Amino acid sequence: MRNILLKRDRRRGVAIVEFTLSMLFLIPLLLGTFVFGFRLVRSLSMEQIVRDLGHMYLRGINFRNAGPIQNAQTLSAGFNLTSTGDSVAIFSQIKVIQQSDCDAANPLSVPGTVHCTNLGNPVFTEEIFVGNTSLTINGVSVAKSAFGSPPLQADQTVSVANQGNNALAAAGHTVGPTGFAKVLLLNSGELAYVVEMINGTPSLSIPGLSGTPQVYARSIF
Repeated sequence: MRNILLKRDRRRGVAIVEFTLSMLFLIPLLLGTFVFGFRLVRSLSMEQIVRDLGHMYLRGINFRNAGPIQNAQTLSAGFNLTSTGDSVAIFSQIKVIQQSDCDAANPLSVPGTVHCTNLGNPVFTEEIFVGNTSLTINGVSVAKSAFGSPPLQADQTVSVANQGNNALAAAGHTVGPTGFAKVLLLNSGELAYVVEMINGTPSLSIPGLSGTPQVYARSIF
Protein backbone atom coordinates (compact mmCIF):
# COMPACT_ATOMS: atom_id res chain seq x y z
CA MET A 1 0.00 0.00 0.00
CA ARG A 2 2.83 2.33 0.92
CA ASN A 3 4.56 1.65 -2.41
CA ILE A 4 1.39 2.54 -4.29
CA LEU A 5 1.13 5.87 -2.43
CA LEU A 6 4.77 6.66 -3.16
CA LYS A 7 4.25 5.98 -6.87
CA ARG A 8 1.22 8.30 -6.89
CA ASP A 9 3.24 11.05 -5.20
CA ARG A 10 6.00 10.66 -7.78
CA ARG A 11 3.50 10.89 -10.63
CA ARG A 12 1.99 14.02 -9.09
CA GLY A 13 5.45 15.55 -8.78
CA VAL A 14 6.22 14.76 -12.40
CA ALA A 15 2.87 16.23 -13.48
CA ILE A 16 3.57 19.46 -11.59
CA VAL A 17 7.01 19.78 -13.22
CA GLU A 18 5.52 19.07 -16.68
CA PHE A 19 2.75 21.60 -16.11
CA THR A 20 5.26 24.25 -14.99
CA LEU A 21 7.47 23.66 -18.01
CA SER A 22 4.50 23.79 -20.38
CA MET A 23 3.44 27.14 -18.87
CA LEU A 24 6.83 28.60 -19.77
CA PHE A 25 5.81 28.07 -23.40
CA LEU A 26 2.05 28.56 -23.24
CA ILE A 27 1.96 31.85 -21.31
CA PRO A 28 4.19 33.77 -23.80
CA LEU A 29 2.22 32.20 -26.64
CA LEU A 30 -1.06 33.34 -25.09
CA LEU A 31 0.25 36.87 -24.47
CA GLY A 32 1.69 37.05 -27.99
CA THR A 33 -1.64 35.99 -29.48
CA PHE A 34 -3.37 38.65 -27.39
CA VAL A 35 -0.97 41.40 -28.54
CA PHE A 36 -1.05 40.48 -32.23
CA GLY A 37 -4.82 40.12 -32.10
CA PHE A 38 -5.29 43.65 -30.81
CA ARG A 39 -2.77 44.98 -33.33
CA LEU A 40 -4.70 43.25 -36.11
CA VAL A 41 -7.90 44.96 -34.95
CA ARG A 42 -6.11 48.31 -34.98
CA SER A 43 -4.65 47.58 -38.41
CA LEU A 44 -8.08 46.85 -39.87
CA SER A 45 -9.45 50.09 -38.42
CA MET A 46 -6.50 52.06 -39.78
CA GLU A 47 -6.93 50.52 -43.24
CA GLN A 48 -10.43 51.98 -43.38
CA ILE A 49 -9.23 55.35 -42.07
CA VAL A 50 -6.46 55.75 -44.67
CA ARG A 51 -8.89 54.74 -47.44
CA ASP A 52 -11.36 57.42 -46.34
CA LEU A 53 -8.63 60.04 -45.96
CA GLY A 54 -7.23 59.02 -49.35
CA HIS A 55 -10.60 59.60 -51.02
CA MET A 56 -10.74 63.06 -49.45
CA TYR A 57 -7.15 63.85 -50.46
CA LEU A 58 -7.79 62.70 -54.04
CA ARG A 59 -10.75 65.06 -54.28
CA GLY A 60 -8.64 68.08 -53.43
CA ILE A 61 -9.13 68.38 -49.65
CA ASN A 62 -6.19 70.39 -48.32
CA PHE A 63 -4.96 68.83 -45.09
CA ARG A 64 -2.83 71.88 -44.35
CA ASN A 65 -6.00 73.67 -43.24
CA ALA A 66 -7.57 73.50 -39.78
CA GLY A 67 -10.94 72.17 -40.94
CA PRO A 68 -9.63 69.11 -42.81
CA ILE A 69 -7.14 68.44 -39.99
CA GLN A 70 -10.04 68.38 -37.53
CA ASN A 71 -11.94 66.05 -39.87
CA ALA A 72 -8.94 63.70 -39.99
CA GLN A 73 -8.70 63.69 -36.20
CA THR A 74 -12.42 62.99 -35.85
CA LEU A 75 -12.23 60.19 -38.42
CA SER A 76 -9.28 58.75 -36.48
CA ALA A 77 -11.00 58.90 -33.10
CA GLY A 78 -9.34 56.42 -30.76
CA PHE A 79 -5.91 56.81 -32.38
CA ASN A 80 -5.11 60.25 -30.88
CA LEU A 81 -4.07 61.93 -34.13
CA THR A 82 -2.89 65.11 -32.38
CA SER A 83 0.42 66.94 -32.18
CA THR A 84 1.20 65.17 -28.89
CA GLY A 85 -0.63 61.90 -29.56
CA ASP A 86 0.59 58.45 -30.51
CA SER A 87 -0.29 58.54 -34.23
CA VAL A 88 0.70 60.42 -37.37
CA ALA A 89 -0.83 60.52 -40.86
CA ILE A 90 1.28 61.40 -43.91
CA PHE A 91 -0.25 62.69 -47.15
CA SER A 92 2.01 62.54 -50.20
CA GLN A 93 1.69 63.29 -53.91
CA ILE A 94 4.05 61.43 -56.24
CA LYS A 95 4.68 61.76 -59.96
CA VAL A 96 7.23 60.55 -62.51
CA ILE A 97 9.75 63.19 -63.66
CA GLN A 98 9.59 63.83 -67.40
CA GLN A 99 11.94 65.78 -69.68
CA SER A 100 9.68 68.84 -69.40
CA ASP A 101 10.10 68.71 -65.61
CA CYS A 102 13.88 68.57 -66.06
CA ASP A 103 13.69 71.62 -68.32
CA ALA A 104 11.68 73.47 -65.66
CA ALA A 105 14.15 72.41 -62.96
CA ASN A 106 17.06 73.76 -65.02
CA PRO A 107 15.72 76.97 -66.61
CA LEU A 108 19.12 78.13 -67.90
CA SER A 109 19.66 75.03 -70.02
CA VAL A 110 18.59 74.39 -73.61
CA PRO A 111 15.07 72.87 -73.54
CA GLY A 112 14.99 69.16 -74.31
CA THR A 113 18.65 68.57 -73.61
CA VAL A 114 18.74 68.31 -69.82
CA HIS A 115 19.25 64.98 -68.12
CA CYS A 116 18.48 65.54 -64.44
CA THR A 117 19.06 63.21 -61.49
CA ASN A 118 15.47 62.02 -61.18
CA LEU A 119 14.53 61.79 -64.86
CA GLY A 120 12.11 58.86 -65.27
CA ASN A 121 11.82 58.26 -61.51
CA PRO A 122 8.83 58.79 -59.21
CA VAL A 123 9.34 61.82 -56.96
CA PHE A 124 7.44 63.57 -54.18
CA THR A 125 5.72 66.81 -55.10
CA GLU A 126 4.41 67.39 -51.57
CA GLU A 127 4.29 65.69 -48.17
CA ILE A 128 1.84 66.83 -45.47
CA PHE A 129 1.83 65.63 -41.86
CA VAL A 130 -1.13 65.48 -39.50
CA GLY A 131 -0.64 64.31 -35.93
CA ASN A 132 2.50 63.81 -33.89
CA THR A 133 5.41 64.69 -36.19
CA SER A 134 7.82 63.86 -33.34
CA LEU A 135 6.47 60.34 -32.80
CA THR A 136 9.25 58.02 -31.63
CA ILE A 137 9.27 54.33 -30.82
CA ASN A 138 12.11 52.86 -28.79
CA GLY A 139 13.93 56.16 -29.23
CA VAL A 140 13.69 56.08 -33.04
CA SER A 141 11.64 58.59 -35.04
CA VAL A 142 8.89 56.84 -37.05
CA ALA A 143 7.02 59.92 -38.30
CA LYS A 144 8.13 59.48 -41.90
CA SER A 145 6.89 57.93 -45.10
CA ALA A 146 7.93 54.42 -46.02
CA PHE A 147 9.04 55.90 -49.36
CA GLY A 148 11.41 58.49 -47.94
CA SER A 149 11.71 62.01 -46.55
CA PRO A 150 11.96 64.60 -49.34
CA PRO A 151 13.32 68.12 -48.82
CA LEU A 152 10.25 70.28 -48.12
CA GLN A 153 9.58 73.98 -48.46
CA ALA A 154 7.64 75.94 -45.84
CA ASP A 155 4.32 74.99 -47.48
CA GLN A 156 5.27 71.27 -47.37
CA THR A 157 5.80 71.05 -51.13
CA VAL A 158 8.96 69.96 -52.94
CA SER A 159 10.50 72.63 -55.16
CA VAL A 160 10.72 72.06 -58.91
CA ALA A 161 14.50 72.15 -58.69
CA ASN A 162 14.57 69.46 -56.01
CA GLN A 163 12.05 67.32 -57.89
CA GLY A 164 14.40 67.23 -60.83
CA ASN A 165 17.84 67.21 -59.25
CA ASN A 166 17.71 66.10 -55.60
CA ALA A 167 17.98 62.33 -55.13
CA LEU A 168 16.28 62.67 -51.73
CA ALA A 169 13.10 63.79 -53.51
CA ALA A 170 12.82 60.41 -55.26
CA ALA A 171 10.08 58.23 -53.77
CA GLY A 172 11.86 55.20 -52.40
CA HIS A 173 15.38 56.66 -52.45
CA THR A 174 16.25 54.64 -49.34
CA VAL A 175 15.85 51.41 -51.31
CA GLY A 176 16.77 52.69 -54.76
CA PRO A 177 15.23 55.20 -57.16
CA THR A 178 12.56 52.76 -58.33
CA GLY A 179 11.23 52.00 -54.82
CA PHE A 180 7.73 53.42 -55.39
CA ALA A 181 7.59 51.92 -58.88
CA LYS A 182 7.73 48.49 -57.26
CA VAL A 183 4.43 49.31 -55.56
CA LEU A 184 2.69 51.27 -58.32
CA LEU A 185 3.90 51.99 -61.86
CA LEU A 186 2.90 55.51 -62.88
CA ASN A 187 2.56 56.65 -66.47
CA SER A 188 3.52 60.07 -67.78
CA GLY A 189 1.17 62.75 -66.44
CA GLU A 190 -0.30 60.54 -63.71
CA LEU A 191 -0.27 61.58 -60.06
CA ALA A 192 -0.43 59.17 -57.12
CA TYR A 193 -2.10 60.20 -53.85
CA VAL A 194 -0.63 58.31 -50.90
CA VAL A 195 -1.93 58.31 -47.33
CA GLU A 196 0.08 56.50 -44.66
CA MET A 197 -0.73 56.17 -40.97
CA ILE A 198 1.55 55.06 -38.15
CA ASN A 199 0.27 54.26 -34.66
CA GLY A 200 2.59 53.61 -31.72
CA THR A 201 1.43 50.76 -29.49
CA PRO A 202 3.68 50.74 -26.39
CA SER A 203 0.83 49.31 -24.31
CA LEU A 204 0.63 46.34 -26.68
CA SER A 205 4.20 45.16 -26.49
CA ILE A 206 6.12 42.26 -24.99
CA PRO A 207 9.87 42.98 -25.17
CA GLY A 208 11.71 40.37 -27.17
CA LEU A 209 8.51 38.70 -28.34
CA SER A 210 6.06 41.05 -30.07
CA GLY A 211 8.44 43.08 -32.25
CA THR A 212 8.34 46.84 -32.83
CA PRO A 213 5.34 48.33 -30.98
CA GLN A 214 3.66 50.02 -33.93
CA VAL A 215 0.96 49.50 -36.54
CA TYR A 216 1.26 50.81 -40.12
CA ALA A 217 -1.35 51.20 -42.83
CA ARG A 218 -1.42 52.93 -46.20
CA SER A 219 -3.69 53.59 -49.15
CA ILE A 220 -2.69 54.70 -52.66
CA PHE A 221 -4.95 56.26 -55.26
